Amino acid sequence: MRPVPESWIRPLVIAHVAATLFMVGLIWTIHVVHYPLFADVGASSYVDYQAAHVERIGIVLAFPWLLEGLTLLGVLAMAVERRDLRIPALIGAIAMATVLVISGLWSAPAHGELADGFDAAVHDRLMTANLVRTLAWTVCGASALWVMARVWVRGTESHHRA
Repeated sequence: MRPVPESWIRPLVIAHVAATLFMVGLIWTIHVVHYPLFADVGASSYVDYQAAHVERIGIVLAFPWLLEGLTLLGVLAMAVERRDLRIPALIGAIAMATVLVISGLWSAPAHGELADGFDAAVHDRLMTANLVRTLAWTVCGASALWVMARVWVRGTESHHRA
């Protein structure tokens, strides 16, 4: 694996932090505001509401989540060469793997079940799974900031030595 060119490091980390923190804010908004409101929509309009939620949230999260994943791969590539990035990069990767597993095994299937109409038990499962996903994404945000701090400190130290 070739090292990440020096001129790409800071832009890569900025893009990673921006995409990750956007997703952290989005998942907290979904968990605290949006998902709890599912229970209040009402049976007559719930199916349309659920379909609109899935479509619209997909549009909002598609690019930032893709950017987060691609830049995480870049951070992991940097961590191969930079020992100081290994722990935060690994923590971020494990947290993102957790997000992906929960999304695929619990959240998406719950949305599929809710597409037929509101079900309190399915909604409760979605809320529980999403709490774990929200906390895992928060760890992604913390690890992205940790990587950024390490990159900036190392950059500042090398400038002071020059």
